[in-house]
Amino acid sequence: MNIDRYLRCACFWLGFLARVCAAEPASKSPGSSPPALIAPAASVGTGLLLQPPLDLAWFTHEMFVTNASSVGTNRIHRPWTSPVVTLPAHRRSGVNGLKEEEVKAYMMDARRRFDAGEAVPLSDAGLISTQEDVVRRPMLNHIAAFSNAVVRVYLLVQKTSTDKGWSYFSIVQDLTVNPAVDYYAEVRQTGPKLEGTSCYKCHSSGPLAIHPAREDLVLDAPLAAAIGRHIASQPRSIFHFPADSPAPERGEVLALKFCSRCHSSDPDADRDALYQVQSHPIRILVDFGYMPPDRRLKPEEIVALKAWLDRKQ
Repeated sequence: MNIDRYLRCACFWLGFLARVCAAEPASKSPGSSPPALIAPAASVGTGLLLQPPLDLAWFTHEMFVTNASSVGTNRIHRPWTSPVVTLPAHRRSGVNGLKEEEVKAYMMDARRRFDAGEAVPLSDAGLISTQEDVVRRPMLNHIAAFSNAVVRVYLLVQKTSTDKGWSYFSIVQDLTVNPAVDYYAEVRQTGPKLEGTSCYKCHSSGPLAIHPAREDLVLDAPLAAAIGRHIASQPRSIFHFPADSPAPERGEVLALKFCSRCHSSDPDADRDALYQVQSHPIRILVDFGYMPPDRRLKPEEIVALKAWLDRKQ
């Protein structure tokens, strides 16, 4: 996997929950409350970033639409009534643990549905991947969600603003076991290549919600918010490492109370623990005000977090 593909896969999804502003989505289920739109991304100046926030003033909305549309206008910006595509029922009844070939089949089906124009993808230029130290240019994403009683499936179709071709990535969550198990792969035309080592950089416990790099760098903001709410409702899960892509060196666990209230190895915690290997998304999400989801860190908490982040892994 080359460095660009490593970064795309590693920075797949962005943040758990967004600090949000109220707005009405275009579509919702009867009786449900509409998800609030994702707040615009703006640094709050914590000093946690290793480089200044990337200036994207030159990357206009029109440039974004042109770049995003190169994936095929029949595949994106589609009308929708539900943000999640319902998949057919699983063929095996009473399944307790998906087989690897079943996981891969779901990934390939998601790719086929996207290519055939059967998905409901949101399109954006992503915050974390765009801010990645060795990328530093807009990263174009198309993200679609699928589900049935046994799985949640996510598809990411992605390229930088200077790439020509699109790459496909997928997460499959096996819901037939407790805790759920998350599988990651690059989905090539010849089939999925399961990954673990690189993807764990941004994924300690499953897919994360959507954060566009700028308010106008997203097509269908209500859909982005609705898919984000779907992601936020996911169960606690554990990471699958295939034999040829083992767990990386994780470094020190993040045990600061204002983070470990939600991110902990405790089975009752909302999400799994965070480690120094996840330092990049931690820096971005805290500095841009998305984490914690319900408040800003106090100055003394920022100092403590920065000291932990700056320690060598």
